Amino acid sequence: MARQRDFDQGVLDHYVDLRLKVRWNSTGLFENRVWQFVVLVPRWLLTSGGREPICTAHDLRLIEDLLWRDFGGYTSMVSPVRGLGLRDQQVEKNLHTQITVLAARWRGTRRYFRALRRELEKCSGEKTIAIFRQELVIV
Repeated sequence: MARQRDFDQGVLDHYVDLRLKVRWNSTGLFENRVWQFVVLVPRWLLTSGGREPICTAHDLRLIEDLLWRDFGGYTSMVSPVRGLGLRDQQVEKNLHTQITVLAARWRGTRRYFRALRRELEKCSGEKTIAIFRQELVIV
């Protein structure tokens, strides 16, 4: 499916809460365990005719600004991550920007990332946006 529209930051405003951010504890690094979210933002579909944009550089800046505001930071890959898979029995190749965020373990955090996934799917026209969550314990 083709790109639908620009990313809308305002959709996530309802999910913003101070409890999203990791609380740093100087004696033990973290007060509690944290979640690491990895978001694969689809940038280009690779076709025989070249690259077709999915999420633009402008969309990516909006997403990064949002994550900076709501979580206090993020990490992103400089080089795009290549994806290869089947879509409707057709081989598809695409390039993603990988963004990693540390977040507090809280049900509101899950809701936030579900809403982020829905907005990315709506604006990009993609059926599924990959967002992974894992628990981290800093030692």
